[in-house]
Amino acid sequence: MTRRALLIAFVWLVAASLPAPARPAGVSAAPGRVEAPFTLTDDWGRTLRFAQRPLRIVSLAPHATELLFSAGAGNRVVAADLHSDYPEAARAIARVSSYPAPDPEQLIALRPDLVVIWGAAAAADRVARLERLGLKVFVSEPRSLDAIATGIERFARLADDPASGLARAHRFRARLEALRALHAARAPVPVFVQAWARPLLTLSDRDTIGDALRSCGARNVFGAMTAAAPQVGAETVLAASPRLIVAIDAGADASQWEALRVLRPHGAIAFARIDPAIQRPTERMLPALERLCEAVEAAR
Repeated sequence: MTRRALLIAFVWLVAASLPAPARPAGVSAAPGRVEAPFTLTDDWGRTLRFAQRPLRIVSLAPHATELLFSAGAGNRVVAADLHSDYPEAARAIARVSSYPAPDPEQLIALRPDLVVIWGAAAAADRVARLERLGLKVFVSEPRSLDAIATGIERFARLADDPASGLARAHRFRARLEALRALHAARAPVPVFVQAWARPLLTLSDRDTIGDALRSCGARNVFGAMTAAAPQVGAETVLAASPRLIVAIDAGADASQWEALRVLRPHGAIAFARIDPAIQRPTERMLPALERLCEAVEAAR
């Protein structure tokens, strides 16, 4: 065995010999209660089986941390990645390394019942390695707006009161459907999504941005690209003939387009700044989505 493998095995044996970890604050269980076997289905369609409902959760993705709190299971999250900054309560949670890869020793020492990982950043072999260490791994990878509500519903089953999370998922779906109904019959407006200004990066339809644009009656001019965040040139963007540039980067720099005189009123392209929260597949996408739809209508 390699030195690292020996170290991991040693950490696991030490962790296994420790007394059972304290129940996270706010998590209750009736005295003498024995829970039936518990299952969860993740976004890769895998079914995870547990002897009982997980009590200790480690979240390795900011969107997953938000979804767990939305579902009412935030009190079970004992550690989260460095970028889990919402809601406010998430900032008080212990931090755990997730990039460029999760630290196995750190995860084992936390003794989680469940580890939630972002699918886009987790190859199947990485998930398999964590599972070989005895960790239960839930892959969260919402690729549509509807999948956000589904994620909340799945995580609600981890909460003491699932009804609260289920209600929030229902409200999310209702607002989303109402928004889609307003724009369903409109001819699609071609949109360039500026994810970063320098270098100029965009987003493909690999994740939720494509569904967000379609929900507003728009079309991502680079949606078919295979990379999640491809780099493009200004000339390539203009050749795609967008009628709207949507900037979702911090600072939302429009200077290169202004220098080219392609923005209204000198040119034919509208420019809109949208809250970067639209990139994170959580409940907070909805206000940003409503702003996006307003920008699409104005460009139309």
